[in-house]
Amino acid sequence: IFLPNIVVDAELPVQMNAAKRQQFRWAKGSIQCAIKLLADITLKRKISVEAKIQAFVQLTRHIVYPLMLIQFLTLPVLLASNMNLYLVSFIPALTIATYLAMGPGAYIMIIQSMYQKSWKSKVKILPALLVYNAGMSVNNSVAVFDAIFGKKNEFLRTPKYGIINKADNWRDKSYNLPFTKTTLLEIFFGIYGLMGILISIFSNNPVFAPIIGLQTVGFFYISYMSLSHTRFKRNKSLDITVLTKKEKMAKRTYQLSMIGVLAIIIFGGFMTINGYHADVYPLDRIRGNLDGIIGSSDPAAIKIHLTAIKQDLAIVMEKLPESKNPVWVFPTESTNFLRIERDVDNMLVNVQTISGVSPDSAAFQTGMTNIGERSLALRQ
Repeated sequence: IFLPNIVVDAELPVQMNAAKRQQFRWAKGSIQCAIKLLADITLKRKISVEAKIQAFVQLTRHIVYPLMLIQFLTLPVLLASNMNLYLVSFIPALTIATYLAMGPGAYIMIIQSMYQKSWKSKVKILPALLVYNAGMSVNNSVAVFDAIFGKKNEFLRTPKYGIINKADNWRDKSYNLPFTKTTLLEIFFGIYGLMGILISIFSNNPVFAPIIGLQTVGFFYISYMSLSHTRFKRNKSLDITVLTKKEKMAKRTYQLSMIGVLAIIIFGGFMTINGYHADVYPLDRIRGNLDGIIGSSDPAAIKIHLTAIKQDLAIVMEKLPESKNPVWVFPTESTNFLRIERDVDNMLVNVQTISGVSPDSAAFQTGMTNIGERSLALRQ
């Protein structure tokens, strides 16, 4: 029998690193229970189908975190590769609607039925809950994979500080937890998310930016809170623990590895920004100038666009191999920058010729149509 009105007092973690430890245990424990019990429950137990569905949902609910990470990692890659992510034009709007309906929409409906008088106050924390839940996906995904691969961990309890009133302080307690390796992963995913947002915008798919942005904000929030709460030092105990030589070496190795990981993340972020500015941004400018040509009927304006394209092509072609084709496996003429450069040169000649023709003449209209079609072909 489930009695929803019985309230049991409990202390929630006030430190982010403690909350992550608690979430880790819950996520790993539920998946371990699913591996051990779910087959028996669904196949052998003589219980109702509804109970079996409830057991499946409860025991496997943390699988959503690895799925969130997979989506987060693959979406920018698919957008950058210009892959068509929707079969019909209304799919992007349907994607956002599905997110809102299956997540926040369902949450609001449930709490409205459970808390008929106070549900509005609970809705106000929904944005914070979404950010927190998205940011926890790294920590909980590690726990899920630990459970799936059968990794054994020491049982690590969640520190309790006896916080009852808002004036109570936990920062000077002797067992504040430091941040863990997952914090560095969260920073990495946050930086990756920023790049994903830029990719979604510059690939003309801004509808996906909020989806990537929500998780990005979550990763930065969780990592910031983890680092921020780590800065409160533990009280020094009167008993000074003397580390063995092996323990000192392990501690030093851990510190050096953390510095190395952080350095790799910083270097990767710098190289990504520098690479985008040097390689991708000129191509984006070329696409923008081609769009300007397609939408223009002024030879002078088109000439300015073509001149800018020539300048950006020179920047790009400096870094290409001798063949001037960046595709190594199965190269085609569509990726041959020498051919693209010739097309731009021909378009410049055509524009120069059209400039001396009356705009009302058939030759002018034919020439402009030809330039527009060539620009569209290059744009694609």
